[in-house]
Amino acid sequence: MEEKQENKPKKQVKNYVRLTGAAFQMAGTIVAMTFLGIWLDKKFNPDGNMYTLICTLTGVLASMYIIIKEVINISKEKEDE
Repeated sequence: MEEKQENKPKKQVKNYVRLTGAAFQMAGTIVAMTFLGIWLDKKFNPDGNMYTLICTLTGVLASMYIIIKEVINISKEKEDE
């Protein structure tokens, strides 16, 4: 019984670390896609910002997918306990 109580805080910390890592990955994806869009606009569309908007929205959608997938994995692991 004591072993399960000691293990629970470690699992909670592990989940926080996983979600924190996913948040950094989310931020990195959005920033990288935004810079890609800026570069594409400078190269192919100097008078507009169409590529910046498209790439930024794509980055946000990809980041949301990453977060949702991670939360689902954590929920499945929690159910298996």
